[in-house]
Amino acid sequence: MVNKNSAWDYLKEGFLNLIYPLSCENCGKSIRESKGYSICDDCMKQIKLISSPYCYQCGKPLSPMVYFEEKAMCSDCNSKEKHYFNRSVAYYQGVMRKCIHLLKYKKQVKLIQPLGDLMIDYLKADNFYDIQEIDLIIPVPLFKGDFLRRGFNQSSLLAEYVANYFSLSFSNDLLIKNKENVSQVGLSKIERKNNVKNVFSINSSFKKDIYNILLIDDIFTTGATVEACCKELRKTGIKKIFVLTLARGI
Repeated sequence: MVNKNSAWDYLKEGFLNLIYPLSCENCGKSIRESKGYSICDDCMKQIKLISSPYCYQCGKPLSPMVYFEEKAMCSDCNSKEKHYFNRSVAYYQGVMRKCIHLLKYKKQVKLIQPLGDLMIDYLKADNFYDIQEIDLIIPVPLFKGDFLRRGFNQSSLLAEYVANYFSLSFSNDLLIKNKENVSQVGLSKIERKNNVKNVFSINSSFKKDIYNILLIDDIFTTGATVEACCKELRKTGIKKIFVLTLARGI
């Protein structure tokens, strides 16, 4: 987990910021007080959160110009059974897109705190989730080679941050990614589904007394990755799988 700033970290970052001042990667404005990442507070406030109406099953935003009955579902969820319920905190655009890019590819891991706080605020405000029902919080895993190259799994850091806040159990290795696959970026819906087929499995040490799981990931696009994970989790007898993703592509 990413630790909160110690006094030494604060002084060190302040000194480095004095010599190498940070500019916001989004608006270019100088960041007076470094927090270990290069997005200013004003830009963080511009992150566009997803609000209702959205699909009851997968969380896809629905048109605000149309009246939807309670538990309305999108056409995709109406046409086939899903193994999970998903909600997404914000749209994968603008500042949120920039934050996730800085986290994953520029290793600005201290973004876990403000981004994790957005997920926590969502869980506290949305009555769909009863956090007390959750037995375990887990992340969508990375393949071992990808983890070694990046040095961390951003979904794992987010999941642990949320679990610690709510004093819930966290597991980093219940779900395993067995092999490397190509990036989902740019693939069609069918290609994404095939790309994650037989990629995930359950750790043999899985305990059978786990009933409700919260699975956390950074981005939800077509849901192919989440669906592949949840199919494996369903084989264990888990009753409910809730998914919370930081951002959603449209």
